[in-house]
Amino acid sequence: LEAVRQYAHALKYANPIARLKGTPEVHASLQSDPILHPASVARNCIAGQGCRAPVVHISALFARPDQSVESLLTFGMGGAACSLVCRAGETLGDLTRALVQKYSVEGGLVHLSLPGHGRCSP
Repeated sequence: LEAVRQYAHALKYANPIARLKGTPEVHASLQSDPILHPASVARNCIAGQGCRAPVVHISALFARPDQSVESLLTFGMGGAACSLVCRAGETLGDLTRALVQKYSVEGGLVHLSLPGHGRCSP
């Protein structure tokens, strides 16, 4: 994912034997994976391991009567707290994208931490 973020055509140059330690079919499968298409990668605001980005802790999730979910969030270690509401059916990716947009997060990526699960991977 990080390679595709840095260079949209990275998968085209992947060596299936040396890089993936798999078969050419695995390589072709990765190239056709919709999650790794440049447009999908551009929408993904969850930072990968080793990426410099702020940490956002999700401290609680609450179901609301209209089927939406309210998330209580904290920036960094004891930083500012806020809440965001996601409509029914939205994903953690949607929540993260809304967070990045609403708070104009520099770099457009955040490390997301969930209660009891630690860091969330893209």
